[in-house]
Amino acid sequence: MAANEVYADADSLVLPVASTVVSGAPLVVGSLLGVALKDATLGEDGNYYTTVKFEGVFRLTVTGTLTVGAPVYITSAGAVNTTASGNTLFGYAIKAKSASGAAEAWIKIAAK
Repeated sequence: MAANEVYADADSLVLPVASTVVSGAPLVVGSLLGVALKDATLGEDGNYYTTVKFEGVFRLTVTGTLTVGAPVYITSAGAVNTTASGNTLFGYAIKAKSASGAAEAWIKIAAK
């Protein structure tokens, strides 16, 4: 093991987030994409934190129709949809979704 290694496995880390973050919420923390594994909790330093998972497939509410492999995006408010303009690439559909409204979809988090 390298003497300068901090984490051997970093597919999930505790990061600072908004106090309103709840378990299962898709997140963008800086340029990191992930899903909150726990509700945000207040740390001793006065900031809120949660464990963020950076890899995997999650059932998320997405607005718009999807085909397998279609990109999905996240808004600055944390909503996931199929609109690229003004939003951040969040991941890819691994299951088709025919309804154009908001409904559950299976999304693989995009590798960063």
